Amino acid sequence: MGWVPKECLPGPDPDLDAETIVALCLDCLKNNDAPRTNAGLEVCFNFSSDRCRAALGGSLEKFIAYAANPTFGSMIDAKEWTQVSKGPVIPGTPTRGAMQTVLVDVKPVNGRDRRFLW
Repeated sequence: MGWVPKECLPGPDPDLDAETIVALCLDCLKNNDAPRTNAGLEVCFNFSSDRCRAALGGSLEKFIAYAANPTFGSMIDAKEWTQVSKGPVIPGTPTRGAMQTVLVDVKPVNGRDRRFLW
């Protein structure tokens, strides 16, 4: 694949809504190694909250190691995913932006279908 500049991967943008971000992350995970190894995981890490990053060790390398678990790993290179529903938008505060949950079903390459709340 060769080297791909980090700037070529999608990243946080205040103009993106929750559904778009979840779709972007899941589509990147579906093709995890494009345009480079673990690019999909890198995109998810870039969109993750500081709290999520801290809980998983704070680095992309530790996030990638965590993603090898069978539950999270079922999203990597999955056959397909579909949005089931979305929650209401929770308005932002002075210390964080607005939040919204998105429920998805994932059909992994191996194993049983799984449901994830983003």
